[in-house]
Amino acid sequence: MKHTPWVQRPFAAALAFFCVCMILLAMRPLLAVDETRYLTVAWEMWNGGSKIVPHLNGEVYSHKPPLLFWLINIVWLAIGPAEWAARMVAPAAGAVAIMMTGRLSQTLWPDDDARPGRAAWMLATGGVFLSFGSATMFDTLLTVAVLGGMLALWSLAQRLSAKAILTLGAALAFGVLAKGPVVLLHVLPVALALPLWQPAPAGRSVMVRYLGSLGLAVLVALVLVSLWLVPALVFGDAGYRNDILWRQSAGRMVQSFAHDRPMWFFLALLPLYLWPWGWGREILGIWRRPVLPQVRFLLLWAGATTLAFSLISGKQIHYLVPVLPAVALLLSGSAVTTRKSWARFLPLLPAAICVGLGAAVVFRMIPPQQLDGNSVGATEVALAAGVLAAMSGLVCQNRSPMAFRALVAPATLLIVQLIAFQSLWQTNNPARLAAVLATHADAGIATVDAGYAGQFSYSA
Repeated sequence: MKHTPWVQRPFAAALAFFCVCMILLAMRPLLAVDETRYLTVAWEMWNGGSKIVPHLNGEVYSHKPPLLFWLINIVWLAIGPAEWAARMVAPAAGAVAIMMTGRLSQTLWPDDDARPGRAAWMLATGGVFLSFGSATMFDTLLTVAVLGGMLALWSLAQRLSAKAILTLGAALAFGVLAKGPVVLLHVLPVALALPLWQPAPAGRSVMVRYLGSLGLAVLVALVLVSLWLVPALVFGDAGYRNDILWRQSAGRMVQSFAHDRPMWFFLALLPLYLWPWGWGREILGIWRRPVLPQVRFLLLWAGATTLAFSLISGKQIHYLVPVLPAVALLLSGSAVTTRKSWARFLPLLPAAICVGLGAAVVFRMIPPQQLDGNSVGATEVALAAGVLAAMSGLVCQNRSPMAFRALVAPATLLIVQLIAFQSLWQTNNPARLAAVLATHADAGIATVDAGYAGQFSYSA
């Protein structure tokens, strides 16, 4: 086996991802309503609330399972209930997902020493994965579960073993505890489509044993999930039982009660999911090579999941974050190249647009009344323009296409947060109002807003 430089290993990509996330988080406050809500739920669990049934504003919170809140509380046990400690949990899960992507690449292509590193870097510096991976949400945890399931499925396709069955069951259980039964939409379509991607044709008896192994894995998952679910159903009220068993899973699939989008929503966002690694010849390289079992496996993973979520009315950009490792693995088969024309600047287009909009605000080309109370600082715009200029200089040199492409999304997100810096900290910072509320906490504070989602509770 050839020696792989340290910087090309999946661990290096995971470490770089985590460090970039910490920089991005230091530049922005907690974002309402998701991040503020989830930290409030974790805080109520920490502050004497139930460890089995999550609560928000003193009421049962049935929208999400408890794994994220448990992990935040575990970190707080070791460090204390600090905001920065809680915000490390989701990026840490993202780093684990990046290393697991490298592991899956090594499993699929054991003779290609360079591919695990490329796949890990492509995931770590993908725009959507980096954006949502740095946020305190559930998607990186679900991505870890899906990757564990895919590793187990490929192993089962090679040889039916107790280890693979237990691994698949544990991955499904982890996914359910992370974000609910939605993990089945990611894993089961690929599992049931074995004849379309299996490395070697299997007879009827092998298929029967394989399906039996899937059933055992689901049983293992049910047993593990029941360790939490049974007590939760006992201690929760009737509304909680209805939400957990129906409304928050099957109910969303039958008819969405939130985030209703058209069927073509994810297809329209395809350039965003591919940015910046699929904005060149790399995307064409997938189809120019023979469609090997590994490629069919990844295409089914990405395609079946996207189709399933497209048929469900409720859609959000981050719902497909667990599919992004499959995209990175597919793209990692081609060496990154850049053309000698203007097209090589294409991945920098989002950054250029952001700088242009920021400059338009600074030079009063956009009326202040259209900003809805937000503001953009001239210093921040100048810094953002400097970052864009430095990235453009790297493109002009054209010496290391892989290194340049790895910097595109981190630099663009840095530019976005520089442009939005004043608005984030002056207008959208929950800590500002929380500081006022905290002075009245002993007297008791109530709200008549039925839609209050705990935006200030943790900060206060």
